[in-house]
Amino acid sequence: MKYLKLYEKFEDWKTVSDEDFTEFMELHSIGVVSDQELRELTKLRDAEREILQYTGVGNLNLKSTTLLKSLPSGLKIDKHLFLGGCTGLESLPVGLEVGGYLSLYSCKSLESLPAGLAVGGLLDLTDCIGLKSLPADLVVGTSLYLIGCTALTSLPTGLEVLGELVLRDCISLRSLPAGLVVGKDLDLTGCPALTGLPADLRVGGKILW
Repeated sequence: MKYLKLYEKFEDWKTVSDEDFTEFMELHSIGVVSDQELRELTKLRDAEREILQYTGVGNLNLKSTTLLKSLPSGLKIDKHLFLGGCTGLESLPVGLEVGGYLSLYSCKSLESLPAGLAVGGLLDLTDCIGLKSLPADLVVGTSLYLIGCTALTSLPTGLEVLGELVLRDCISLRSLPAGLVVGKDLDLTGCPALTGLPADLRVGGKILW
C-alpha cells in the first residue's frame, strides 16, 4: 500500500511502462538494442522504483542513472540525495528540499536549478557544464561547489554560503553579485573573465584568485 500511495502522490511523473520495457527487451533479443542500452534502461527502471518506494527518510542514491531526466514534484529528502553522473538530468522539481548533501556533479544537461531549492549540507555542481544560472532564493547549509561550470556567467544577488564557495574554472563568470557572503574560503582560480570584486563582499576565510 505504501508503494501505491507514493505512486499516486507522484502521478504526474512519467515513468517507463511495463509495455515499453517489454518491447525494449524484445528489440534487445534481436540485436536492435545493445547490451549497454539495456543496462542503462534497467538502471533507470531501478531508479524509478527507488524513488517511488522512498519514504522520505534516509538517503536516496540515484547516481549515474544516465537516462533519468527529471524527479517528481513533492519529493523531500531527509538526508543525502546522490545524482552525480546523471548526464541526462534536465530539471529538478520546484521546492526540492534536501536535508544533507546534494550531489549533482557531471549533470551535463542541467541548465538551471529550481526556485525554492533548499540544501542543508554541501551542494556539489562540479562539471555541470550546461548550468547557466542559480535561483535567487537558493539556500545552501554549508559549501557550494561550482567547479568547471563553464556556462555560468553570474550568481544571484545576496547569495550567502556558510562554508566554502568554489568557483574554480568557471571561465564565463564575469562578475560576483552585490551582497555576496562566504563563511569560509572563496576560490576564484581559473576565472579569466572575472575582472573585479564587489565592494561589499564578505569572506570569512581566504580569497584564492
